[in-house]
Amino acid sequence: MTTSWSDLSTQEQTALKRMNRGPYPGLDETLAKRLIALGLAQERPSGIGISRAGRELVIDILLRGRPDRRDT
Repeated sequence: MTTSWSDLSTQEQTALKRMNRGPYPGLDETLAKRLIALGLAQERPSGIGISRAGRELVIDILLRGRPDRRDT
């Protein structure tokens, strides 16, 4: 099952956006475990990080929020 942005809570969405920018040492352990279970984060030697699927989800939602720019 694929997780969509609307399936996530506001806390989960915020955590993914922060993780997309880099390390997020303030990430709650329970939230981290949930994101890992959803395949949106993964454990790394340096701590919990965003997974490829998580990054793709965040980038997709950020790009949708931008107005189309057309060069004319």
